Amino acid sequence: MLIAKGELVNIRELRWGDLKYIQKWSNDPEVAYWARGEKNATDTPIEEFRRWYRSRSSSTIKRFIIETKDRKPIGSISYRDYDPINKVVVLGIHIGEKEYWGKGFGTDAIKAFVRYLFATLDINRIELDTFDDNIRAIKAYQKCGFKIEGVLREAKLIDGKFHDVIIMGMTRKDFEKIANKN
Repeated sequence: MLIAKGELVNIRELRWGDLKYIQKWSNDPEVAYWARGEKNATDTPIEEFRRWYRSRSSSTIKRFIIETKDRKPIGSISYRDYDPINKVVVLGIHIGEKEYWGKGFGTDAIKAFVRYLFATLDINRIELDTFDDNIRAIKAYQKCGFKIEGVLREAKLIDGKFHDVIIMGMTRKDFEKIANKN
């Protein structure tokens, strides 16, 4: 089921057949580095993804597939840690198909997903984090209206080097200002 439309992408519910893409992207060292700051992607077997899929109704992560307008899966986007009291969720995204990097597909997916989250969940805030070397992601988040709110100094160890973790957020007010300009 389609949940959001952007100019370049559609976002839809995750299906059983998508697990092969999730596995491929998770096991790609370059994708894993930029998505999770993991230098050495593991060769996670498909059965692990199948177990997760079967138990996902109890998971705090709600994951969706990003696909091109011609229905090619290129990545995933998710929210987690929904806090109904403080009305906050944490956003996560990765474009797993590298030929789509740097071409606006991630930015378009974030914009569409943020619209979906504010329209369907009773939230006031979306937050995310990334590490300091992920300049492309930081710029994409800022284009979508996220603001840098803080830095956790040397909080992530990647390949023997400590990196700062950049905390970013967007409130409903921020989103409404952007939406009213368009």
